[in-house]
Amino acid sequence: MLSSLLKGIKLSLHNRRLIFVYYLANLVFALIVMVPFRSTLMSFAGNTLMGEKLAGRMDMDFAVEFIVRNSTTLGSLTFLLLVAAWLYWIFNLYLSGGAYVVLASGETYDPVRFWGNAGNYFGRFIRLFLWSIPLLVVFYCIQFVVPLVVRLVWGSDPYQSILWWSRWVRVGLAYWGILMYLIVFDYARIFAIMTDEPGMGKALRRGFRFSFKHVVTTFGISLTLFATGFLMLLVYNPLADALHAPNVFAIVALLIVQQTYIFLRMALRLTLYASQAHLYQKHHPKRTEEKLDSIQSVVIQPASE
Repeated sequence: MLSSLLKGIKLSLHNRRLIFVYYLANLVFALIVMVPFRSTLMSFAGNTLMGEKLAGRMDMDFAVEFIVRNSTTLGSLTFLLLVAAWLYWIFNLYLSGGAYVVLASGETYDPVRFWGNAGNYFGRFIRLFLWSIPLLVVFYCIQFVVPLVVRLVWGSDPYQSILWWSRWVRVGLAYWGILMYLIVFDYARIFAIMTDEPGMGKALRRGFRFSFKHVVTTFGISLTLFATGFLMLLVYNPLADALHAPNVFAIVALLIVQQTYIFLRMALRLTLYASQAHLYQKHHPKRTEEKLDSIQSVVIQPASE
């Protein structure tokens, strides 16, 4: 696990242009949501004294009044947020095909290789997602086993302590189920790329088998990077709160801190991809070497001609 993580960090740092591509994608979708929201906020507060205070800490009275007086507009913005979130996820699914190929090859970002493979595997990844929906439902529903066990063992009126602990266990299982689904989905994508498998049902089964055959390593890599992202958030929040002030210096500093945090989050995502690809290659060295050679010969050679 440690060797895969170190390799993933090295490859991620080696592909700063690829991180920048992910960062720009994140920025574009954020602007799609924030521009209409800012327009609504400006039409409500404008250049009033309350508007000048928006750079400071949140005023709950202002927030409640803003929501009440703009309920119709906020409903539209909520729908826009949901649509943008789905489009953002789909676009990231599109990018992942090129990212996995670039990171697995150990090379730096090349536009032809990256965008060519992103488009090449996008259709398969959409089909893979559709195949994986029942698996997502199963993993998510694992948490509902907890109240059934509580009822069977302690009856319909268990102790409060039992209820308290069972709720925490249920929350833990819910997060575990979602994380395991994402792990299986990632390794299914890697299998599809490394074997050029057209059948996404088979890719999902092989991804499931690999994830649980090496469950300590696969889960450990994802959990380590997930925890790292959480620690980054714990560092970012106090910094962002400290920079809430209605002056130009604080606003510019806050913008720099926010964008740096987002850039590091994108680097963390690519570190995960690179670590997973390295782990799979470690267990299937011959298969992955042959496949990566064929990808490079198909994609790079026409560009040189």
